[in-house]
This record gives sequence, C-alpha cells and structure tokens, in this order.
Amino acid sequence: MPKAIAEVDTLLKKKLLGSSDLADSEKIFIKKGQSFFVTEYSPDRNQHLSMTLASPMLAMNGQTKLQDVYAYDPHVKIEGEDSNKLIKLPVQYSSQLDNDERIFGPGWRQCNTTSNSMLADFLLNGELSKMAKTQGLDEPESVFMRLVGKYGDTTDHNAQTGALKELGINSYFSHTLSSKDILLSLKVKIPVVIGVAYKSSGHICLLVGHDPDKRVWLVHDPYGVRHGASDSYDIGANGAYDAYSYDVMQQILWDGGGEAGWGRIVTSIKGKPTGLPTGL
Repeated sequence: MPKAIAEVDTLLKKKLLGSSDLADSEKIFIKKGQSFFVTEYSPDRNQHLSMTLASPMLAMNGQTKLQDVYAYDPHVKIEGEDSNKLIKLPVQYSSQLDNDERIFGPGWRQCNTTSNSMLADFLLNGELSKMAKTQGLDEPESVFMRLVGKYGDTTDHNAQTGALKELGINSYFSHTLSSKDILLSLKVKIPVVIGVAYKSSGHICLLVGHDPDKRVWLVHDPYGVRHGASDSYDIGANGAYDAYSYDVMQQILWDGGGEAGWGRIVTSIKGKPTGLPTGL
C-alpha cells in the first residue's frame, strides 16, 4: 500500500481551498516526517493530490474524521507499493491528416473519428485494421468513419457512440470526469478519448498512459505535437505518447474544474463489462 510522508508541516484538506478558508473540521494537521497510508491517489489541480486515506484521520476540531482529502503535492512524498505505477498502453498511433476525405472532408476536422478509431482498434485487438485490409481500404479509420457517418457528423459524440456500439463497444461521453476517473480507466487497460481546449472549437485526443514519476499524462494526439497548452502545433508530426504535464492538462482538460474533464468511458466490450462506472 502506498505510504505518504510529509516533507514539511502541512495540512490535508477536505476541499481544494486555501487553508484559511476551511473550518477546523475540514483540515488535518500533519507534522514534518509524519507518515500515513493511502489506498489511492491521483494528480489534481493547483499542484494538489487527491487522496483516499487507508484509515480516516481526525480533523483539527478533534471530532470530525476525514478520509477523502487533498494534499499539496510539493509537501508530501509517496513511496512504497505504487498503485499509480507507469501506464503506457500499446495503442497503435494514427494521424488524422491522412484520412479518406470522402466521408467528412478535410483531415483537420477528423480528430474525433481518428481518436475513437484508435480506441476501437486497440480494444478489439486489431479488428478494424483487419476489416480495412479485407475491404481494400488504407487504414482502420476508413472503416470506422463509414460507421460514424451512419449516425451523424464526425464532431458529434453521439455518432461516435453509435459507431462504437455497432462494433460491440458500449460507452458514453462525459463532461464531468476527474483525474481519478481517468486513472481508473487506464488501470484496467482502457484508453480514454478526451476533449481538450484548442482555439475556439476544441480538439479530441486519445489518452493512453500516465507516468507519476515524470508527472505527465501520455497522449496520442492525431493532429501532431502540441506546444504545451498553447494553440501552436508541429502539425503532422508523430504525436504518439506525447507527454502532457500535470500543469498543461489542468489548463486544457480540467480548465473548468477538477471534475469537468471531457472524455469517453467504456462500459463493456463484446458483451463483457469493463467494471467502469456508468453516469460519471
């Protein structure tokens, strides 16, 4: 079980607010060097970690016990068995810029279809790639975009949901995902199609991993390599396993708050439940 050690005197907080804005019932004082066990933790906004304590701890009012808390990341060190070890899913990368344009037009607007195609081909062990070869098509996106076109436009998340369902993948697109929700999916080896801020229209990528040591999320960006949280790109460059720092992800994915991430949760594959929750 992971163990957290306080590097300085610090506070564990019930809410992600300044300590002066919290009542004594909403914060726990931790002395430098004090250690405690956590069952899970995940990066959150404003350089904090979201933690679930292995055992509830007494708040500063001497009466209330807290278990789900936030810690200021630079103030704590996590060691021991790491429930957040490196995740790097072996997903085949695809670019949106070389897609067949006969269905949805120019490749610059096909990020959603390409990201969902990467997801589907991975979850189905290359079934889309095999279908493309059988049908004489250049790539798995050529198969998938024809399915999407039956349900609506490439930018329509419901159309993507319909196409995935036709392949035996049940899923839904949420606008209220936290980092904990996304890590839960990655831990059961299911990538997450995410919607991030980009210019005025947004952009869709596939989140395929997490490296807690380097403090980055690993993203397959079908458009190329993005320069941090800016709108600048090396368009068409290989965007496989692009490392997005926690700070960058806060600016482009959790820019609306810690539980406001846009992303797709897969609930079953070929009739087999994934164990991921519904209604996130």
